[in-house]
Amino acid sequence: MADFLVIGALALDRPVWLEGALERGGRVAGRSLEAQLGPRLGGGGANAGVALAKAGHRVTLASLVASDAGGDQSIAMAMAAGLDVALVGRRPGESRTTLILIEPDGERLVLGLDIDRARLVLPPLPSPQDHPEIQPGGVFVRAAFPGADAWAARSRGPVVVHWPAPNYAGPADVVVCSADDLDPAVLAAPFEAAQAVFGSRLSSIVVTHGAGGASAYSAGEPVTVRPPSADVVDSTGAGDVFAAGLLEALSAGAGMERALEQACAWGAVTVGLASSAPVDAGPGVYRPFAP
Repeated sequence: MADFLVIGALALDRPVWLEGALERGGRVAGRSLEAQLGPRLGGGGANAGVALAKAGHRVTLASLVASDAGGDQSIAMAMAAGLDVALVGRRPGESRTTLILIEPDGERLVLGLDIDRARLVLPPLPSPQDHPEIQPGGVFVRAAFPGADAWAARSRGPVVVHWPAPNYAGPADVVVCSADDLDPAVLAAPFEAAQAVFGSRLSSIVVTHGAGGASAYSAGEPVTVRPPSADVVDSTGAGDVFAAGLLEALSAGAGMERALEQACAWGAVTVGLASSAPVDAGPGVYRPFAP
């Protein structure tokens, strides 16, 4: 059992399962949770953290939620899923509403309602100095909340950062990103582009291609791994769980190829679950790395 810290969003997702694919100008019916747009645990931080907890690890989630009933509910659901919420701070304002529109093939569209990012001012996360008892053996920075740099610097193991990461200036050993988020210039030389941002400590950049697998680029030859076949039910959270599986394996001493294999396996399991954070995953679904 290891100790991990995940820094990222904690949210209530409201899924809607669509009867057909979204089309411009079209019309489609849908089914919501509990027939009333009911919430389920979500947010990139919670998604990754729950997978690590399901693998048998102690997981602290560092996040910021609103000081309202929605924030209370999201914290309660995170605790019920086995996450330590000592580093979940509160921000002023109301919780945002996030709809997850899920097409019949499992692809999803994330729709954030009434988000005014220009007016959203986030307070810093609780300070590491106030929590000397938290000494993570690995850190995943899914969202660079204020204060994330200091927590990443405390890690006794690898630091994996979701990229792009605006406003993050902390350490990174590996960055993970989707090919869809990168411009052609970065894709042409991904390791050089990432190292120019994160410095010489960076050892690899992992670029994901959905069902096409993932590739790791470093100073050596690229490594590419394809995921196992999977029946896609809901792709929500699969990228977050992929990163969690990568961090877990790297923390246990895996080389990059073996770590990618585990990350792809964890992601493939996740797309078969009707969830955001994989709270319904059964025992042994997320297997920890075994040398």
